Amino acid sequence: MQASIVAVSGSRSSLGYPGAEELRMLRAIAQLALLEAARHGEYRATFHGFSVLARRQCPIPGDGVVVAVNLCVRLGRTIVERSLVHTMDSAVMEQIP
Repeated sequence: MQASIVAVSGSRSSLGYPGAEELRMLRAIAQLALLEAARHGEYRATFHGFSVLARRQCPIPGDGVVVAVNLCVRLGRTIVERSLVHTMDSAVMEQIP
């Protein structure tokens, strides 16, 4: 997954763009959100003004290994990223040797 906003070195600039460290942390949170939503149905988190929401589309994972998850990342009221992500079902992944 790639961030959709421009990064600048150091801390936030006067325009409010997040720094490289914030983008790395946001990426880690989004990846965790995808895995947790695939397993439990939904995951929410906030970080430095960002909010991350991930929801699994189907109520219970089927026999398949791939699960569809809606991901929405916001900065305040602005949508930074909205995606439908197909990810591996984490319960099935744990059983694969």
